[in-house]
Amino acid sequence: MLPAGIATASPGLEGPVVDAVSFYNQAVDAAENGSYEEALVLVDKSLQIKPDFYLAQITKAGLLSRKGDYDEAEVLLKKAEQNHKDNPYILAAMASLYIETGQYQKALDAADFALEKDSSLVEAWVLKGTSHGGLGEFEEEKLASKQALLIDPSNPEALSNYHYATQALMDHQNKNDQGYAGKAPLSIPVLLAGVLFALGLLRVRT
Repeated sequence: MLPAGIATASPGLEGPVVDAVSFYNQAVDAAENGSYEEALVLVDKSLQIKPDFYLAQITKAGLLSRKGDYDEAEVLLKKAEQNHKDNPYILAAMASLYIETGQYQKALDAADFALEKDSSLVEAWVLKGTSHGGLGEFEEEKLASKQALLIDPSNPEALSNYHYATQALMDHQNKNDQGYAGKAPLSIPVLLAGVLFALGLLRVRT
């Protein structure tokens, strides 16, 4: 699903905007093939032509995060949000970045805000669930994951979060009922390369 207003360019669209889209689509191809440095060069070319192209900004933030440049990625997403107020894709990307850096309450706030703007955005439900899991709120994580699965029943991140939350709740119950002292399963955070790239790696048809 492509964001509203960006999915299909006008048939008569010409010039720099088409060039920006072309570089962006090439960047998507490069990133999906694992050529991240090439993708970064191409997405920069797109942004040089159209600096407020938010899908390119989200994709660049994902590429920067893969390199560990979290501060630069955050600055870029905040700039994108200033130019595209209340855009749910940018808000979800910000939530993903906060999860990657362990800032789960900020991630939850961003995911909730994204869902206020678009309650059908499955990535935001996944991010909401992951944020709750990071805060140890497993019942809430399970509920958010169920909501994501209502939208996309085969979503792998939502399934992973749902199973993790279910196991964590079972372990907690076992501990209470039997004095069980085993470790809870490791948290399964949504990888930035998964959700944030899923938000950014959307080809634009020209």
